[in-house]
Amino acid sequence: MINSRTYPYIKRYGALDKGKRWKLFLTTVIFAIGLQLTAKAPLSASDYLLHITDSGFTNLPTSVRAMGMGQAFVAIADDYGACYFNPAGLLQTTQKELGTIYTDLYGLGLLKQSFLSFIEPTTGMGAGGISWSRLSADLEPEKWNCDLYSYSYAQFLSQDKLTTSRKIFSSWGINIKYLKETSPWGNASGYSLDAGFLTRGEKFSWGANIQDLISQISWTTGRKESIPINIKLGTVYRFTPHLLTALDIDASWQDLPKNIRLGSEWWVQRNIALRLGAVKTFQKNADLAFSAGLGLYFPFQNRKPISMIAFNYALSSQQNLTTTHYFSLSLGF
Repeated sequence: MINSRTYPYIKRYGALDKGKRWKLFLTTVIFAIGLQLTAKAPLSASDYLLHITDSGFTNLPTSVRAMGMGQAFVAIADDYGACYFNPAGLLQTTQKELGTIYTDLYGLGLLKQSFLSFIEPTTGMGAGGISWSRLSADLEPEKWNCDLYSYSYAQFLSQDKLTTSRKIFSSWGINIKYLKETSPWGNASGYSLDAGFLTRGEKFSWGANIQDLISQISWTTGRKESIPINIKLGTVYRFTPHLLTALDIDASWQDLPKNIRLGSEWWVQRNIALRLGAVKTFQKNADLAFSAGLGLYFPFQNRKPISMIAFNYALSSQQNLTTTHYFSLSLGF
């Protein structure tokens, strides 16, 4: 969530002086290059089917802001995206937030992702959030839907008593998830648990999130399965209040590492952010993906019930897949 505490420069950062204009120009050029790198030739529906994996739905990202940074977000996790990347980061939020996402994955018109989340900051009892995510597939003649309902909770492990800005602390968090799937091959339901940890400092932060630590999926056919554990480790360094770079590593018991993610975010003005990211995958089909993003933030001073509106856009593409465009809208209360 973008707010005055998380980004204190929003109130004081004005027009760019001459000495900083070249930085804006350079970032714009890099951003444009990122857009070109993500342009790929389209694939057919049959090509996409080769990339569908069992239980992959539970690892679909649910933050467009994070997508623009290559999903390097585990140690940032300061908005509703924490519900997926690291629930321990929910303690950084300072106001209620409602976030929505809609995406046509890979631009094929076959897979649609929807997401809705509501989070509340801590009042001494911990921060929490609820979210719903759906993946709908229309692969004629087959159609199926996956729904994921999640409750997220976070609490402090330790906190610097000399500060009130929540910039120095350690925290833990959990996601309790319920999964439901309907398909021509049978229906399924089950549960899963994530456990997250975050240590935040003035400049440097690091975090971890063990996804699907405990899980079980039961099918109407009688088959039962568990979701493979995914381990997310991340760091972030804040050069200034308006410029940061993050590095994440995803791993599992079978793949160490699965991928490495690098991302950066720069607030060039008080309500405009540019983002770039890259992901290197280390598996049988090694892949390199690039992403870019744009964030627009509109605060409303002394207005209720809505205190801010944020719009985020990101595009991402892998070497063997078409470009995916992500859009999100969030409201602060």
